[in-house]
Amino acid sequence: MATNNRKRRYDGFRFYLPKDAWIITVTSAFWGIGSFLYSPFQSIFFGALGMPVIYIALMAALSSVITAVALIIGGYLADAFGRRKVITIFSTISAGSAFMYLFINSWQIVLVPVIIGSLCSIYTPAFNSLLTESMREDMRPSGFASFAMLNTLPAIFSPVIGGLLMMYYGDVPGLKIAFFISGVLGLIAMLVRSWKLGETYKPKVRIREPLIKSFGAILHGYAHALKKTNSDAKKLLLYTITSSIAASFTTIFISLYLVKQLNFPPITYGLLSGVTGLATVIVLVPSVRIIKRAGLKKAAILSALFSPLSMFIFISSNGMNDLLAWSVTGGVGGAIAQPSMSTLQGNLSEKEIRGRLMALFSVMPLMAAFPAQILSGYLYANVSYLSTFMISIPFYVISIIILMRLNIK
Repeated sequence: MATNNRKRRYDGFRFYLPKDAWIITVTSAFWGIGSFLYSPFQSIFFGALGMPVIYIALMAALSSVITAVALIIGGYLADAFGRRKVITIFSTISAGSAFMYLFINSWQIVLVPVIIGSLCSIYTPAFNSLLTESMREDMRPSGFASFAMLNTLPAIFSPVIGGLLMMYYGDVPGLKIAFFISGVLGLIAMLVRSWKLGETYKPKVRIREPLIKSFGAILHGYAHALKKTNSDAKKLLLYTITSSIAASFTTIFISLYLVKQLNFPPITYGLLSGVTGLATVIVLVPSVRIIKRAGLKKAAILSALFSPLSMFIFISSNGMNDLLAWSVTGGVGGAIAQPSMSTLQGNLSEKEIRGRLMALFSVMPLMAAFPAQILSGYLYANVSYLSTFMISIPFYVISIIILMRLNIK
């Protein structure tokens, strides 16, 4: 009887973060207190500097391409030199890049910190690989849920504070305060990370040679990694590409639409963002039970269903109650998606190629997002404000169909 009770208890959520996962999670969450002050309002910041709408979309598209190139290099570095060194160096530079926004007074030069921030994404494959490798395979749903929970906590209150800063000091001065706070908190977090973080993978020396020879050799290494992946990993990669295209039509302009077109105060959008974060944290606990009882495939499909539903609610919203429903729906879907998708990616990748495969899960969606983001700017500026949101729904539906074709439980 005691054994059965123990099994039932572990079917649900269990807070699980081993040492390295704990360090990387806590430092990310601490940094997030600052980054969530400005991240929901970044398009508004660019617009307040005078950047035309179409250029905001173009800059987002360019950032996607630069990030993709950085991730290609980063995935290879993660497999060639290990995880820790790549994470500590480039996450520190990324945190410090927030200070550059303090000196930006013209939209023509805002591209400089955007490019530097995009290049620093080079550490992301190593980050994802280390997080995966530090967890036991059977505990990854709980581990990724624990990671998501702590990292989402700042999203509950920081956007509200960011909205208050904009209301009291103005769009540009208020968000510059937010950038400064983010830089300070980020550098403190990265100091702790560089001091405490361990290593989870010691690469073979022979992997290092192609990195030095040419970028073409790196691409060849990615082709080799992709060839070694099974069909389910390829389907999951196709899903991330399709869902990324859908998201590219929405994420840039939601804040601009609500604050500038519907005239909601910035703090209202901050509250809506906070509601999404709160819903995510609350549902993360039962999400692990859903994943373990239903299986990874069904849980992933369930999470994906919330995306078109959320966007349909947003498009047809007629007041604050509808927008609150949109926020909650997005938070619930995200809560199930984060542990299920991260676990799927980790389980479907072999350790020797995990850095490169983790990079591909980010690189290929970013490359696909490039034309979608440009098109979103054209639609928003020249067709109608809602058109770019509407076109995302068919892509979300296609992504769900792809998930349904996975041959796993």
